[in-house]
Amino acid sequence: MSSAAKPQDPKLLEQQLKSLEAEITKFQQLLSKTQSERSSLESNLQNNEKAINNLLRKIEDLQQELDHGEKKIAELRREQAELEQARAQQQVYLAKQIRAAYEIGQQPYMKVLLNQEDPNQLDRMLNYYQYFNQARAEQIARYRGTLEQLAEVTASLETENLARQESHSQLVTQRQQLQLAQAEKQATLVALNREITATGSEIQKLSQNRQVLEDLLEKINANIVALASPAATVSFESRKGQMLLPVAGAILNSYGSQRSNAKLKWSGVLIEAKEGDPVYAIHYGRVVFSDWLRGFGLLMIISHGDGYMSLYGHNQVLFRETGDWVNAGENIASVGDSGGQSQVGLYFEIRHSGKPTNPQNWCKVRSKRRA
Repeated sequence: MSSAAKPQDPKLLEQQLKSLEAEITKFQQLLSKTQSERSSLESNLQNNEKAINNLLRKIEDLQQELDHGEKKIAELRREQAELEQARAQQQVYLAKQIRAAYEIGQQPYMKVLLNQEDPNQLDRMLNYYQYFNQARAEQIARYRGTLEQLAEVTASLETENLARQESHSQLVTQRQQLQLAQAEKQATLVALNREITATGSEIQKLSQNRQVLEDLLEKINANIVALASPAATVSFESRKGQMLLPVAGAILNSYGSQRSNAKLKWSGVLIEAKEGDPVYAIHYGRVVFSDWLRGFGLLMIISHGDGYMSLYGHNQVLFRETGDWVNAGENIASVGDSGGQSQVGLYFEIRHSGKPTNPQNWCKVRSKRRA
């Protein structure tokens, strides 16, 4: 019986995830303290890119609030216009009823009744007065109700307008902070590239970065068992060759090809894409890492069960946190150039039992029209 078919204790899984998070935190702290492996410029880059990630998420949230507020305001304005129209119509009806009541009032109620010699005519007259008074009372009640609704809608509209102004003000502030963070990042990258060129340490840094990732994956494998998928979910292995790549774009660097320095090989693929393009999860799974990692920038790792994992690197923004469940085709990040990259694109790996495997054997090219 495969591990994907075995039931798994949710409490045990949560404990494993907490243990994993604790181990990763220790791992990140150790990297931060190891100056031989991490320069102050790389620390600045990490701070810059994590700040940009946080600001972009806040900006997106604020933009969604603004969009929702605009829709709410439009709905309230439509409702207000309908109520104003209803109020105007009701005023006309009331005016007619008042005139009718005035005309009836020229003949006192008892006089009208006493002048009716025909019992049937008298009965009709009594019913007329009853219906007339009831209709007038109902019309007045409706009119009052309309005025109350109109007052409520007007107050709600004022509240929404104030909230919109506040959100817009916050959005302007966040965008200004984003521009500063992006400028700081560019300055850090220039200094970092200058340092690498001066020391000739590119190959060493690439090797160290690769080792950092291997160490991280070892921590993940050691602290969490293969995740069991729900019975209704197909296994990762059964989807081989049918899944879609995380982004739509050309493969800039293929699995196993030599890197520019001709001494290291690619363990995944680098996919060309525009900054901010959506990054999609290739299969159902659980996020086991969502943070900045040296050499890979803002990185997300998803465990799919049975020892399979997918890795998404150099993102601009991460939309999911460690422990989150994700579905195939779910937007989990946006494309960027984090981690000191000179070009925008997504770095993507698939691993089985910790070992890299060719993603192009597992995934098909994604159309820009498909999520």
